[in-house]
Amino acid sequence: MNKLIIALFALTFVACEKSQKKGSKVADSELPIPYFLSDSTKNQTPTYREVIEYWESLSKASDMVEIEEFGMTDKGLPLHLVHLGSATSNKDLAQREKPLLLINNAIHPGEPDGVDACMLVAYDLLRSNSALLREVDIRIIPIYNIGGALNRNSFSRANQNGPAEYGFRGNAQNLDLNRDFVKLDSRNAFSFAELIDRLDPDFYVETHVSNGADYSYVMTYLASQEDKLDEPLGDFMRFKMTGNMLANMANAGFEMVPYVNVHGVPPDEGYSTFYDSPRYSTGLLSLIQTPGYITETHMLKPYGKRVESTRQFIHSTIKLLSDNGTDLLSSREQARQHVAEATRVNLDWEVDHERADSIGFRGYEAKYKQSPVSGAQRLYYDRESPWSAVIPFYAYMNPTNSVNYPKAYLLKRGYVHVEERLAAHGVVVEELREDTVLHVEVYHIDTFSTGSQPYEGHYGHHNTRVNRDTQEISFQRGDLIVGLNDHRKRLIAELLEPEAPDSYFNWNYFDAILQQKEWYSPYVFEDKALDILESDPEKKKEFDRLLEREEFANSPRARIHWVYTHSDHYEPEHLRYPVFRILE
Repeated sequence: MNKLIIALFALTFVACEKSQKKGSKVADSELPIPYFLSDSTKNQTPTYREVIEYWESLSKASDMVEIEEFGMTDKGLPLHLVHLGSATSNKDLAQREKPLLLINNAIHPGEPDGVDACMLVAYDLLRSNSALLREVDIRIIPIYNIGGALNRNSFSRANQNGPAEYGFRGNAQNLDLNRDFVKLDSRNAFSFAELIDRLDPDFYVETHVSNGADYSYVMTYLASQEDKLDEPLGDFMRFKMTGNMLANMANAGFEMVPYVNVHGVPPDEGYSTFYDSPRYSTGLLSLIQTPGYITETHMLKPYGKRVESTRQFIHSTIKLLSDNGTDLLSSREQARQHVAEATRVNLDWEVDHERADSIGFRGYEAKYKQSPVSGAQRLYYDRESPWSAVIPFYAYMNPTNSVNYPKAYLLKRGYVHVEERLAAHGVVVEELREDTVLHVEVYHIDTFSTGSQPYEGHYGHHNTRVNRDTQEISFQRGDLIVGLNDHRKRLIAELLEPEAPDSYFNWNYFDAILQQKEWYSPYVFEDKALDILESDPEKKKEFDRLLEREEFANSPRARIHWVYTHSDHYEPEHLRYPVFRILE
């Protein structure tokens, strides 16, 4: 009985504590101090458990903060999502009254600048009782790569200036999660895809630390590639966000330029925009009309300055979304209408080297000297010799490959990895209710190249090209119809069109079709081959024309194999892409 009374008293105390918290203004003294502010060296970052404990403490102190678990990671620990703001945004974009911002930190836990910066931003907003908390709905993933965060060390970031300890780039599977947003080889990425489907964020920020050339800037940035965004989102980013962001950051003491996309050479002659294909978060989110930024603080700058620049960038983002929230929501709705009405989709892009913006750039003179280690001339940047110049920035991209949208795609049942990934991305499919024959467009894989070295667990394909044909194909009950009637239309095309750079074909999920499953013994098939040619004059005529080519005529294997592949014995599934296009 005593235990029951104690338990009831504890529950009553918790309920009273929560009721006092809700609706009450929080005094400064009640807010837990972010780890960064208590570190006199400004060269420390908290551990994974300390980060989660901080957010849990902040949630107890303020009714403007909630923390929840969502999804799972490869490490067997759940991801966390912090809600920062006064209310939850409506799931339906058309019904939203304020924008929803999603911030993602520690994809690479050796780059923890955003982890500390987000705690500082929350502390700042809560301490001042900022109106921004009621004007922008903020969601924060405190640490995305939990496995990497727990693999803590002081040495894996050989070129980085602090902090003293940090996590590792690879996750619990040793995957680089910054390449996993489409292929979903990790449970982290599955959880992220499902979160995106649930939240449908209006804007996205992801925090990183850069490698590459040395220059004076503490931070550079990557914007969602504006030409790849559906209108009017491209204009919204160029004219409502980026210009104002640059001005705000300069006023805060952190001038910025676009991410310096050069490695091993100085950017004196200019440089190009980054191609964020869908393997990256901003490339993926562009396909569902969510624009955003990647922050890239510079590896050689002190950790304290890097955190402070990230803090200021996030503050500026929130303020700009507050000022332009109505325009952002309207632009996203218009972009989705644009996608709904589109009849053609661009699958691949290249930088337009004929068109450039001029940007002011402040760098250090690149010099060379003899290396006693390598024995060769080595590059170094002389910080005693700064330079500044106006240089070209190739900010624009042109499409290089496009196709007409079908009415729908039809996926043969059995490709479980693809089915699971489509579902995680929120793609709705419908099963065929009965066996049927349909007139569809068919792709046969014509040519492709395959990497000679593994890349993130795959020997991926590229330069894929297909032959197209229309045929009557038999489908079975349970085969999957993938419709194109919502805002995921572009995403679906980039996943299922084999020529798209990050298609599921290029990520090896359909490799089984590249190998024949049945074969023949030439000594048995020789007689059948002769019968096939003699019974089909057109086929015999084509065979005889090929004999005029010396290489074909002198290859017994090529001759017999040609007859086999042009007979009914040849399996139709070989090289036939099992995703079909319904045209009418």
